[in-house]
Amino acid sequence: MKSKKILQNEILNLPKIKDTPIPTWLAEAKLRLADLLGFNNGYYYDVLAANAYSLQLNEELRPLSEKQIKNIESYWKNGEIAKILLRKNNKVAELAKLKLPTTVNDISSVAKDKVIETILAKYKNRVVFIDLWATWCAPCLDAMQEFRSTKDEFHDKNIAFVYLTNGSSPKKLWEEKINGIGGEHYYLDPDQWEFMMDQFKFEAIPSYLLYDKSGLLKNKFTAFPGSKVVKDMISELL
Repeated sequence: MKSKKILQNEILNLPKIKDTPIPTWLAEAKLRLADLLGFNNGYYYDVLAANAYSLQLNEELRPLSEKQIKNIESYWKNGEIAKILLRKNNKVAELAKLKLPTTVNDISSVAKDKVIETILAKYKNRVVFIDLWATWCAPCLDAMQEFRSTKDEFHDKNIAFVYLTNGSSPKKLWEEKINGIGGEHYYLDPDQWEFMMDQFKFEAIPSYLLYDKSGLLKNKFTAFPGSKVVKDMISELL
C-alpha cells in the first residue's frame, strides 16, 4: 500500500508528523497499521516517516522547522533519507519565498447564480485567473505543479489566482493541499458547482476562466495548455 495514501487516509487518520520525535510518531503509526499491514517493524516504516515529511514539503510547500530538522538528523543521522529530505527542504525554502499566501473564502450563503459575480467583485481592477479543480484530479494537480514556477513570476503583479473545488474533494485533504498552492480558494456546495459547470459548458476538469481587469471573460478552456500559453494569455491582460 502506498505511503501517501496511508498518510492521507481519513479512516486511519494518522497524525501529521509536525515536531513530534520520529520514534514517538512511528509508535502511534504502528498501533494503527500493524494489523493492516501484517508487520510492525522494518524499512517500510522509515519510508512512511520520510513520506510524512515529504507531504509537508511537497503538498504544503512548507519548509521544515528547526525542530523537525533536528529530529531528522537525530533519527537518520547522516543517512540517505536525511540527505534527501534536507536537500528537498532547501529547495522548498527558496520556493516558499515567492509563494502566494493562501486565503480561504466562504461563499456558502451566496446564490448559485451569483458566485462568479461575487468572486469578481472581490478582485476589482485585477486580472482574475480561475482554476476549477479537485484533490482527486491528477491532471489538475499536474497542471498546478507545472505552472508553479511560472505563477510565481506574477507574485507582484495585478492578478488574482482563484481556485474552485467542491465536496468531491475531502475537506481535510483540500485544506492540506491548498497550503502548497497559494492564492484564493473557494469550496463550493453541490448546487454552486453544478451551476458553474453548466454556466460555462464545462464537462471536465481542470477547466479555467480568465477575466480582464474590467471583469470581462477573455478566455475559457478545459485541460491545461502549458505554462507558456497561460503565461502569454495573462501577460496580454496585465
